[in-house]
Amino acid sequence: MNNDAFINQVMDGLKEQGYLMIPDDFIDQLIITLHANVTAINTLTELVKIENEMLVMRGLLPTGNRQVESLKGLSTRIAEIAFNVEDVRDEQR
Repeated sequence: MNNDAFINQVMDGLKEQGYLMIPDDFIDQLIITLHANVTAINTLTELVKIENEMLVMRGLLPTGNRQVESLKGLSTRIAEIAFNVEDVRDEQR
């Protein structure tokens, strides 16, 4: 028996005993959803940048905006969570 087969057998046994409670399909869907959220937030960030540039041109908004930096930070944190979930999935398999 090679290492991969042994690891899969052990993992299947742990799943059957209830030690691994998170189904692989759920983890995969969570990762996809997290990455989709990052993409959506990045798109929103670009829209906010454009809106801010337009407002600055009209003199309605001082230069710089915390909203853009906040969205960038949120995107980064969600991406980090997604990569951590991927690591957990890889360890679980």
